[in-house]
Amino acid sequence: MNDEQRAAILRRRDEALRLFVEHPENFTPAVREAILANRVIVGMTPYDCHLAAGAFSYKVQADTAIWPPNSDPLKVLWAQTLRPDNSQIWMSFETDTQFPGEGRCRFRVHFRHGAVARIEKLT
Repeated sequence: MNDEQRAAILRRRDEALRLFVEHPENFTPAVREAILANRVIVGMTPYDCHLAAGAFSYKVQADTAIWPPNSDPLKVLWAQTLRPDNSQIWMSFETDTQFPGEGRCRFRVHFRHGAVARIEKLT
């Protein structure tokens, strides 16, 4: 891990600690623990995942019952945190903390109704 990656992790940790105090109702103890361990777990929101794992790529198929055509996919993604819908969302990350002892690994997170439903290790 280089200095830039360490600094990003510390910035996310500081943000998470602030949010835990300001909005404790939004974070279960398991989610708090996972964020501080830089790990994504089932049940997290997209924002929780970002706090835990950092930079990501994504794919969004917006719920057409909620979102008009050509909606901004990032708005759809972030909206899932507070107003989950039936949008299909995938986020991909690369960390050395998700699978302890395995080094840097890429993984994809699949969401259902705004929460992590499945975590898939990529090869």
